[in-house]
Amino acid sequence: MPNHLIEEPLQGRLFKMFTDFGPYFRELKSDDKNFFFDCLEICVDATVEPEKRVFLGWWMVITRDNDKFTYQRFNGLFDINGDWTEAELDNKHLQQIDQSFNAVMKKLTAILEAETGYKLTAP
Repeated sequence: MPNHLIEEPLQGRLFKMFTDFGPYFRELKSDDKNFFFDCLEICVDATVEPEKRVFLGWWMVITRDNDKFTYQRFNGLFDINGDWTEAELDNKHLQQIDQSFNAVMKKLTAILEAETGYKLTAP
């Protein structure tokens, strides 16, 4: 297992890697051990003004603990204040959100393992 994580500044290196990965990483909601990702997958009502739209989607927190990374995933509603609230979703919406999450996880898991040598697992 490579020792990449120990050799370089961890937080800055991980932040750059996650930022380069794409639009899902939220640096301002992250710190040196917890990394916040989200996806606004489904607009609830596209007829309202963009500033007042709410979305269904997923968010997760990846936690670094020494030589491993774990994640916790949540589904819910992203409101006009920019806050997530857990919510039960109907099967149709849940399928779409699951597909989005799984596609992101496939890529993110591969990048994290290639760059750090560590796997990303559920707790």
